[in-house]
Amino acid sequence: MSRNEALRGDAPGNGRAGFAAGMPPAARRRVRGVALGWAGVALAEATAYLALALAIRDVLPVFPVIALAAVAMVTTVVVSRAGYLSGARLAGDLYGEMGRALARAKLSWFTAANRAVVTTAAGRSVPTFMGVPAHLLQTLVLSLLVPVALVAAVAIVGGFAMAGLALLLLSAALVAQLVAQRFLAAADASRHAAEGQATAATLELVERLELLRTAAGPARALERAEQAWRAGEAALSKTNRAAAPATLISQLASVLPIAGVLIALGVTGGFEHPALALALIVLVGRSSAPIDDLALVGIALAEVRAHTEAYRQVVGAPALPVYAGEPASATPVPGSVEVRRVSHAPALADISFRVPSGERALIVGPSGSGKSTLLGLVLRFDDAEQGEVLLGGVHVRTLPQGELAKHIAYVPQEPVVFTGTLAENLRIGRPSASDEELREAALAASLGDVLERDPRGLGQDVGSHGQRLSGGERQRVAIARALVSVAPVLVLDEATSALDEPTEQMIAEEIVRREKTLLVVTHRRPEIWQPHQVISLGEPIVSARDRG
Repeated sequence: MSRNEALRGDAPGNGRAGFAAGMPPAARRRVRGVALGWAGVALAEATAYLALALAIRDVLPVFPVIALAAVAMVTTVVVSRAGYLSGARLAGDLYGEMGRALARAKLSWFTAANRAVVTTAAGRSVPTFMGVPAHLLQTLVLSLLVPVALVAAVAIVGGFAMAGLALLLLSAALVAQLVAQRFLAAADASRHAAEGQATAATLELVERLELLRTAAGPARALERAEQAWRAGEAALSKTNRAAAPATLISQLASVLPIAGVLIALGVTGGFEHPALALALIVLVGRSSAPIDDLALVGIALAEVRAHTEAYRQVVGAPALPVYAGEPASATPVPGSVEVRRVSHAPALADISFRVPSGERALIVGPSGSGKSTLLGLVLRFDDAEQGEVLLGGVHVRTLPQGELAKHIAYVPQEPVVFTGTLAENLRIGRPSASDEELREAALAASLGDVLERDPRGLGQDVGSHGQRLSGGERQRVAIARALVSVAPVLVLDEATSALDEPTEQMIAEEIVRREKTLLVVTHRRPEIWQPHQVISLGEPIVSARDRG
C-alpha cells in the first residue's frame, strides 16, 4: 500500500455500525448475563407454577410449592438488582464510547443536525438504555419463555391435546399482538424524526435567541421553533390515536387463551374433574398473562430502536485517520508550516505556501474564498481532499491529535469560554502552568483590568460559559489561553474582531515580540501583525520583501 493510499484509508469506527457493534464488549457481556438471569427467573417461575398445578390436581402438600415460589422470588430480586447495576454500568460504558467517538470525530461532522443528534443520544438515548437490563429484558424474556415453559407444564398436567390447544391459542394471541404492534410502529415512525427536528430547532433558538429577538421581535423569534414543536405534537398525537386500537386488540388477545380453554373444558366435560380443570386454568391463565406485556414490549422496542439509531450515528461519526507507517523518528520541527498543492471543495484549489519557523503570514481573500477552511486543514479539523499539510516537515495526518495540539494553538473568532474560574479556562491547553505563567499570559492579552476588578484574580468565576465577561474579554481570554500553551505555532482567525484598536495593537505587539510562527486572518489592520508574507487566496503569494 502506498503512502497516499494509507493516508486516505478510513479510520476504525467509520461507516454504518449498529448498536451492538458500537456497544463496548464489557457492556455486551453484562447485557447477555442479565438476559440469561431473566431466563433463569422464567424457568424458576414456571417450575413453581407446575408444582402448584400438580398440588391442585393431586391434592399434594403445599410446602414444596411455597419453597419453589420462594426460590423464584429470590431469583427475581437478585436478577433485578443485577439488572439495575448493569444498567448503571452500561450507561457509563456507552457515555465513554460516545466520548471517545466525539473526541476523534471530524469537526466538520458537527453540523446543527448532528449536534441535535448528540444531544438526543446523550440526554435521552443512553438513559433509555439504562432501563434495558432491569426492565425491558425482564418483560421481553419472561413474555417469551414463561408461556413456552407453561405450555410444557400443561402437557405434563393435562396431556398433549390440551397443551396443543393452549399453544394454538397463545400463538393466535401472539399474532394478534404482532399485528397491533405493527400498526402502532407504522403510526409511530415519524415521531422520532419530528422529535429530532424539534430538538434541533430548540438548540437553534437557544443559541441564536439574541439575533432572533432583535431581528424578528419576541413573538416572531419563536416561529421557527414553534413549527418544529407543532410537528412533534402532531406526530405524538398520531401515535396516541394509534395506541387506542392497538391496546384494545392487546386486551382481546390476552383473554383469548383462557377463554378458549374454558370453552374446551365445557365442551369436553373437563369440569367433571374440577381439580384438574382448576390446575389447567391456573397454568393457561399465567401463560397468557405475559401477552399483556407484549404491547409494552413493542412500544419499548420501537423506542430503543429509534434511540439506537441516534446512538449509532454518534459512535459512527467519521473520524480522522492516522497513518501508522511514518517512522517513529519523524517528529516535527517546532514552527514551520507548509501547504503543498492543497485542494478542498468548495473554495480551495491547488494552494501552496510555506511559512518558516518564527515568521508571520497574513491570509487574505474575499468572503467565501476558504480562509477559515484553510486554517481548519492546518489544524486538522478535516483532511484535504488533495495535497498535503506539513508541520515541521511532517504530515499532520501522521500526528496524534494530542501531539498536534502541543505544536499549534488556535484562537477562533467566536471564543469558547467554559464555566468555571479564569485560571481553569487558561489552563485547558497546559494544566501544569503555574499561577505566575497564567498571570503573565493574562497581562499579555490585556486582561489586567479583569484581574484587578475581582479580589480573587485568577480564581474569579467567569460565569456560565463566560457570561460574566464581555465579548472582547472572552476573546482576550482565548488569546491568553493560547499564549499559556507555549505552542510554537499560533493560528488567529479574526481573533481580535471584538477589540478596540489600542487593545488590538498592544496584543499584536506582544505576540510579534514572542516570535511565534503566526497564521492570521483579519479584516482589521493587517500591518500591526508585521507579516513576512501575504497569502492571498486566488492570487500569487506576496512576501514582505517583494512588497518593499
